[in-house]
Amino acid sequence: MTDAAAAGASPPAAAPPPLPSVAEARRRILAALTPLPSERVALTADVTGRVLAAPVVAGVRLPPFANSSMDGYAVRVADVARVPCRLPVVGEMAAGMAPRAVTVAPGTAAKVMTGAPLPEGADAVVPYEWTDRGGGTVTIHQRPDPGHAVRAAGEDLEPGDSVLPAGHRLRPTDLAACAAAGVDALVLHRAPRVAVVTTGDELRPPGSRLRPGEIFDTAGLALEALVHAAGGVVAERGTLGDDPEQVAVALAAMAARVDCLVTVGGVSVGDHDHVRATVERLGRLRLWRVAMRPGRPLAVGRLGEALFLGLPGNPVSACVTFLLFAAPALLALQGADRPGPPTLPAMLAHPVEKPEGLETFHRVTWDPDPDAATGLPRVRLTGAQGSGITRSLALADALVALPADGAVIPAGARVDVIPLS
Repeated sequence: MTDAAAAGASPPAAAPPPLPSVAEARRRILAALTPLPSERVALTADVTGRVLAAPVVAGVRLPPFANSSMDGYAVRVADVARVPCRLPVVGEMAAGMAPRAVTVAPGTAAKVMTGAPLPEGADAVVPYEWTDRGGGTVTIHQRPDPGHAVRAAGEDLEPGDSVLPAGHRLRPTDLAACAAAGVDALVLHRAPRVAVVTTGDELRPPGSRLRPGEIFDTAGLALEALVHAAGGVVAERGTLGDDPEQVAVALAAMAARVDCLVTVGGVSVGDHDHVRATVERLGRLRLWRVAMRPGRPLAVGRLGEALFLGLPGNPVSACVTFLLFAAPALLALQGADRPGPPTLPAMLAHPVEKPEGLETFHRVTWDPDPDAATGLPRVRLTGAQGSGITRSLALADALVALPADGAVIPAGARVDVIPLS
């Protein structure tokens, strides 16, 4: 028996479990989410950024008929085996004319405009640049191959072909493909309703006349914009003081009206950090703290049926943790197949110091010249990296993700970066 046991001393406390990495924390958050219900929405520009709940399927053949991809002359290739040659021009096909309105008989040609149906009998288009652009007759100086400058019927789509898969987040360019496929409505997951709440007695709206000890509500407006960028709708916006009962009543009420509650501040260990305590008391706290900087005191759970994401109070920490965790969560609620965040390879232009054992996310800008040996873009810090310094965030093109191991990451190291736009 040890002396400590004989004396009745308590055994040493077990070491706390290690904090999860950024990837593990994000995996745990996303694994607990189920996509929101779907709705049928008219095909308009407003669907950009929304996520498909069902695939887009072509309802038409595209193109519906063989047509010309250039302005020129429709010919039979057999008639231009030797060049130069002259052919009589028997007509003209313009966009909007009915197929078969003009026929190219053996030994003739017809003018044809870009997008117009290919005249009946023709099997190639000779571009204007290969001819003398004659009217009654045309001299052709270069022989085309069969099918030259011809778009075959159905070469893009046939009815029933898949255009876009479920889970795809719509980009502006996708709308052209949807319209071309004859689609007038899409089945989309509902956009998450989000409450954005900033906390602290010291906060005042931007532009206010500040009294001693007061500061502007710096993170709130940025988070509203980030919610929109992630496809969410800001349904509630609040600023709460440091009274614990006021915080509890307000958060519970807002959580009942939204799909996701995002708070800023109140999740660390200070005497006035009441947000995390409220979720622990009234809901379920499933994750607290991540092995990262900035943003270590992230809190995640449920308040009622709403997803709760408690972001740190410093503005840079709030924005970084939103990009790493809240934006992917909002996209997952919309059924996105790649909730992100997207990363690109890059190279450090200079050494960077960091805390040992913590993944860090520094603000960087692109160098104008890529690395000569690898072709990778080089990145460098935008300035001081404190979690309250918003100027270096405004100057940044991306966040660079530095691994937990190591106190100095050398110049030339390959790194992953998360673009900010």
